[in-house]
Amino acid sequence: MNSVNLVERFQLYSSWRFAIGQTVTRFRDWITAAELIDPASASRLQRVLERLSEDKLSIAFVAEFSRGKSELINSIFFADYGRRILPSSAGRTTMCPTELMYTEGEEPALRLLPIETRARTATVSEYKQYPEEWVSHPLDTSSGDSMLAAFKHVSQVKRVTIQVAQELTLYDDKDPDQRGSVGEDGLVEIPCWRHAVINFPHPLLAQGLVILDTPGLNAIGAEPELTLNLIPSAHAVLFVLAADTGVTKSDIQVWREHIGATDGAKRARMVVLNKIDGLWDELKSQAEIDAEIDKQVAQVAATLNLDPKSVFPISAQKGLVAKVHNDAALLAKSRLLLLETALSEELIPAKQDIVRDFVAAEMRDVIGANQALLAARVNNVKDQLRELDDLHGKNEDVMQHMLQRVRTEKETFEKSLLQFAATRSVLARSTNTLFLHLGMEAYREQVKSTNKAMDDAVFSAGVLDAMRGFF
Repeated sequence: MNSVNLVERFQLYSSWRFAIGQTVTRFRDWITAAELIDPASASRLQRVLERLSEDKLSIAFVAEFSRGKSELINSIFFADYGRRILPSSAGRTTMCPTELMYTEGEEPALRLLPIETRARTATVSEYKQYPEEWVSHPLDTSSGDSMLAAFKHVSQVKRVTIQVAQELTLYDDKDPDQRGSVGEDGLVEIPCWRHAVINFPHPLLAQGLVILDTPGLNAIGAEPELTLNLIPSAHAVLFVLAADTGVTKSDIQVWREHIGATDGAKRARMVVLNKIDGLWDELKSQAEIDAEIDKQVAQVAATLNLDPKSVFPISAQKGLVAKVHNDAALLAKSRLLLLETALSEELIPAKQDIVRDFVAAEMRDVIGANQALLAARVNNVKDQLRELDDLHGKNEDVMQHMLQRVRTEKETFEKSLLQFAATRSVLARSTNTLFLHLGMEAYREQVKSTNKAMDDAVFSAGVLDAMRGFF
């Protein structure tokens, strides 16, 4: 399976979501025409339609550095460009959390939030409402070289004093690893950027996919919004490990604290064991290589307390090369297709379940309210039918009596209406009289006369009398 098949699955999901929206719209139009809608139901239906139109499907890629996470994203989503789009090389290439998405109507661009914003209390979500706080770089989507050059900004770092790093909560002198990172010049290295948002019209992103690329344990711990919002709200989390390093202590910490513990929600958790090409040995048979890979998978699954079926051994680098050169044999050997199949067959149905459950719950409440209103109307009609049945066969005198009662009630109502109008007129006149005495003009006259009395007073007693009179 390749990204085109993923696009087709996303298109099917989008068509399904659009059809639901059309059905909800027709239902809203019908109950509006039938005068069965109330403000609460109207609000619920509007919320459903907004949820369907703004629906996104997010995948979070989480890993410590040098696990091949960026290469995996390149191989799954950007192989059609014939080269790497996200920077991928030895060492750390992603220094800040990066979101890849597409917002229709906005120009393709890379937006970067300066790391200095960490000194303030606002969250990244709040900063997204203020474009002036971000540094923007336009993207030329027709040029792979131009896009790669722009994306390299996410790996930028700078050296600052320990005091500055502490103010940004990026340095803890109690951490021996961080103390060891201080250079001879007394400076420490920190990311240039706090967060990156890439608006990119890729077919998958245009269908509503959002890719979250996180740069390891230190960044996850330093940015609470990742652990409290972005990662938990992702519909799938791909935890990337490397076959050459196995499950390290920091890997286990990331898994246990931020990924493995779920709240029971329908969230896909997949573990990707990358760089299996390091286990390819020409001196071993394919059966021996497969056995060694299976052993690695079993060890990872046991360490993370997972079903081995949730661990996907792949070679992202070889998968990317195979896609670029149309090498079907190498692509199969990379096992990348198995991961893409799982993404398309498990992620989208899980997302459909989430949307279906939300829409069904809202519609149950709206339909329940309409059924109650309809039942009340039906009971009212039945009461009127019983009254008509009681009148069946009665003589004209009874009908005349009823008509007379209606006329009497009408006359009483009209008299009451006239009395109400008269009372309202009297109230208006009284109100005007009250304002005449209590209005600003009366107040000014009173102040003026009091001032004159105080000016005319010869003794202090006269002044006090004037003041008492005023109050």
